[in-house]
Amino acid sequence: MSESLREAKILENARTAGGISKLFSYSKISGPGIWIALAALSAGSLVGSLGLGQKLGTEGLWIQTWAMIFGMFSLWTVSHIVLNSQQSLFSLLRNEWNPSLGLWLAGSAMITNFAWCMPQFRFGADITGSCLLPFLDHKIGKVSIAFVILACSVFLSIWYEKSGFRSKLIQWLLRAMLWSLLAMLLYASVIVQTTTSPSPIDILSGFIPNIGHFNEVSQSYEPLLEKAGEYRSFWEPKLLNQQRELALITFSSTLGVNLLFALPLMLLGRGWKRRHNGFSKFNLFVGLLIPFVICSSCITLLSSTGYEKYTHGIPSPQSLSHDDLQETAEILSQRLIFEIGQDNFEDLPPFEQDNRFRNLSIHEHRLAHSLLPFSVSEWVNCLSKENSSLKYILGASVLLISFSTIVILMILNGHLFCEVLNKPHRGAPFQSGSLILAISSVGPFILSDQDHWVADPSYILSLAILPFALLSFILMLNSKEILGRECPNGFGGWSVNLAAFLSFICLGSSSLYLAWNQKWGNFPIGQCLVILIGILVFVGYFSLKIKKLSNRISGLETRLDS
Repeated sequence: MSESLREAKILENARTAGGISKLFSYSKISGPGIWIALAALSAGSLVGSLGLGQKLGTEGLWIQTWAMIFGMFSLWTVSHIVLNSQQSLFSLLRNEWNPSLGLWLAGSAMITNFAWCMPQFRFGADITGSCLLPFLDHKIGKVSIAFVILACSVFLSIWYEKSGFRSKLIQWLLRAMLWSLLAMLLYASVIVQTTTSPSPIDILSGFIPNIGHFNEVSQSYEPLLEKAGEYRSFWEPKLLNQQRELALITFSSTLGVNLLFALPLMLLGRGWKRRHNGFSKFNLFVGLLIPFVICSSCITLLSSTGYEKYTHGIPSPQSLSHDDLQETAEILSQRLIFEIGQDNFEDLPPFEQDNRFRNLSIHEHRLAHSLLPFSVSEWVNCLSKENSSLKYILGASVLLISFSTIVILMILNGHLFCEVLNKPHRGAPFQSGSLILAISSVGPFILSDQDHWVADPSYILSLAILPFALLSFILMLNSKEILGRECPNGFGGWSVNLAAFLSFICLGSSSLYLAWNQKWGNFPIGQCLVILIGILVFVGYFSLKIKKLSNRISGLETRLDS
């Protein structure tokens, strides 16, 4: 029996069984939720969780959780459209809805795949050298690690094309990666929380959305700000700006446009039909939302605990050497300029500047460290001081996050490449699309400023295109021209539309705000990009409508002539 027939039989049995038996039947089918979860749990998600733990502590647990909930709503919308129309998202946009939006989404998805893949090699190589294999903690060793990661990723992407046992082995391997990551992070969280733990009430309350985080500094900084005295007005705006930016960026980029674009390709690639519609929503909830929330929340909690230990380990300012002061010299310089003025500060010789830094209170030094990013290596080292096993558990977790993301992105990019070229999703076109991402493996080692040249442009482009995409999904969901009788109706229809609308309002507005305020120097690149995309999407939509109307008129004229 083929895989599609086996799944159809399971779904039919689940439909007649109902209740717990239905959920048990669903668990026998492997869906795309795990793929999306592994791609979303990337180095970017890791850095976001570390930052939330540093800036907000348990108060920040809601940000990634609710961002993924709204992202899942958008994925539900896309899966409903695709499974009922039996066309990929790119084909629908190109032929039925808006070719301009389809091209922009495809280009943005490819660029995002490349930008997401690049830092994974650096994180994987760095954490392996610093935690797992210390004898490789040098330039050549890290390049060797990146090469091994790349070779394994290419091997698995080639195996993915195969049918039979090897194809099933890839599915089980991805499941094992996700469950292993869940187990390691939960185990690390239990170990850490037995010594210093926030109360369960604090953890649960952290999942309640708090819009005040965009306008008020976290309460965890209040004791330090109070002891800053008259210089609170210097520290508070800086903390608030960083906190607001981190919260908005993490919220808007938890689920990228590349995953929205890739989901339909995975659904149709598995031969799923209209009958899979209910299961696809269940699978995204169980396979994507729950694992992602658990993993990201564990990292945020571990980051909060690790950063608390890190700040309490900062020595007294008087005992700091010149090299120690250089880490926060730029921020402390701004603090002294705020006190004595630019000219007076520049007149001070270097040794006097260091003395002024040392004379600042320990509380202000901790505030200065709060404005610096909390790196992965610092996080691991802080948590592993009391328990050395955590160094290997957390190191293996970071390596697993990096490796699984690379594998998923290579496979997804292969599908995307074939879709854009209108080629079969196998053979040379598929492998070419996968191997394009192999170029990203050298990025962290030859580009000293890769974020400026690669990550930032892809990030701005994704932010700018996301509101237009989410709005189009809502309109397509209710388009009789595309779905006909399969447009959602009744209570279920209202629920799906409400979820899609909430996703558009929350994710779309935050993305639009960030994109609109992006600048390169003094040039408002974000505003120009949003306006440009808006014009092209508007023109693309109506040009396709005019083309369809013209074809209908031509057909009527032909019939009249005959």
